[in-house]
Parts: sequence; structure tokens; C-alpha cells
Amino acid sequence: MNTLFEKFSLTFERQRSDLEISGSPERCIDRLVVEDADGTLWLVEKLKEAQADWRNTVGTLLSQLHEKNVPYIHTPAQTADGNTIVIHENNPYQITPFIIGTDLPRPEYCADKERGQRIGDFINALQSAGKQISTPERSTPPLPEYVAETVKTIKLHRPDITQKLSPILPLLDSFFSEHDSIPLALAHGDCHPLNIIWHNNEVAGVIDWEFTGEKIVLYDAANCIGCVGIEHPNWLINGLVPELIATLYTQNKLFAANIHHLIPTVIALRFAWLSEWLRKQDTEMQNMELDYMRLLATSRQEIESFWKQRYTMQ
Repeated sequence: MNTLFEKFSLTFERQRSDLEISGSPERCIDRLVVEDADGTLWLVEKLKEAQADWRNTVGTLLSQLHEKNVPYIHTPAQTADGNTIVIHENNPYQITPFIIGTDLPRPEYCADKERGQRIGDFINALQSAGKQISTPERSTPPLPEYVAETVKTIKLHRPDITQKLSPILPLLDSFFSEHDSIPLALAHGDCHPLNIIWHNNEVAGVIDWEFTGEKIVLYDAANCIGCVGIEHPNWLINGLVPELIATLYTQNKLFAANIHHLIPTVIALRFAWLSEWLRKQDTEMQNMELDYMRLLATSRQEIESFWKQRYTMQ
């Protein structure tokens, strides 16, 4: 560990196994928290070789966003030549400031309007800064392409689920036909409350940037809405979600102009979760996801009406 830290011009002091790490452990081979000689805490990630170039690109992006004063950005350590990745014992490593926060109360956080405002402010600031810098191309396939491929796989292996998708897929037709005309903006790519480090109801930092890149302007908001709403459908129309939408609608012209595509975007993004439950053979979550997608499809007008009441109050 001493040698690794020296490559970043830092001095290793001790490992901090007493600190719990937020975010998905599946995004690296191994990770741990370390304290340097100055008392600064770092998240040390051992990466797969295939991750190195992209994670270095993401590290550079975070540095640029920090320079543009985007809130809640914590930049990885850099070497003397500006890289955020080093090879140590034949593996790529990246070290990022470790952010201490407070536990996110679930599901109580869904009722917190202030959290919705904070997330909306972050998305707006991120998209605004993205116009001023060179941003990575989207790191995930376009939603029409992804959903089509997922549905094709489901038809081959799970025809029973194909039948359950029949009331959902038609809602996406208009969205997909207009998808390429929806403006792109810099996105976090996996924006939801569990990828935010909170200090009470204030944001301390945003983590897990692996899916960042240019995506449709609705992407981050839709992903967040989908993750909150599945806690309970009532949270689609109360608390955090309407406040998030109002914050974006009143401050982001591109978002406001395309808000009619918001629920179809939420549904399209839920296919990634459905795919995950199928991969894990989790029947309970598969059924919950399908029920959730059907609710979004069949209750679209009612949900949009609640949202409009909130954002037209501004």
C-alpha cells in the first residue's frame, strides 16, 4: 500500500476497516478505505484491466466538473502526469476521496422534498457544466436499442414474461420513434438516492459514475424517479419525486420541453432492473418489477396530472 500511495504522491498511514463503504461492490475487484498521513480518507479500488481506460476517462471528467464548480463532486487522486489510474502489482488502481455520510432512512427519505430539490439542483448543474466541457459519449446503448435487445432475449427464454409485457410495450412506441430527437445532456448515468452520500438531508457527495456520458436530457431524473417509486407507488406523486420534477421543470428548458416523455423513459430504464432480476433468477423481484412497469403504463395520465399540479405552482 505504501508503494501505491507513493505513485499518487501520498503517504499511506493505515487501513480503516471500521468504515462502511457505500455503493455497489460489484464495480471493482476489491475495495477498502485507507487513511493517509494527513488524515485524509481514501477509497482504494482494485479494478479489472478492462475498466482502466474508462475509469481514467471518468476521473478526468470529474476533475473538469470540479473546476466548473458542479456541487458534490469529489475528484480522484492524480499522478504527476495527470492520470487517475496507476498499475500496481499488475492491476489498475484508482483512489478517490472517501465521503463520510449518514444513513439514508428508507423508505422515509421518499417523503423528503428537500432531497428532491437537492437532486434536481445537482442534475441541472451537471447538465449546465456539460455544455462547457468535452464530455464522454454515452457509455450505455440508446434506450430503444437496449429494450429491443432485452425483449428479444426474454422472448427466447421466458415467453411467460413476454405475455406480461404486452400492455407495457405499446406505451414505448411513440417515445422510441422520437427518441433520437430528444436533446442529449451530460448524465451521471445511475442517479438515484442510494448513489448519493447524504449528511442528514444535505448532499455530501455523488458516487458510482461508471455509467456517465451524454444521454437524453430526461435520463438521470427518470432513473431517480423509477428507483424512488418502486419503494411504494405513492412516492411517485408525493414528497421527493414531485419536488425533483418541479426543480428541473422550472430551471431546465430542455427538460420541460420533453417532459411528456418522462414516464416512458422511466419504464424503459426499468428494463435494466428486470434484466437483473432475470439474471439472478429472483422471481419475487421479477413480478414486482413487472407490476411496477404496468402501473406506470396504466396510470400514466393520473401520475402526470399530479406532477403538473406541482410544477405549475412554481
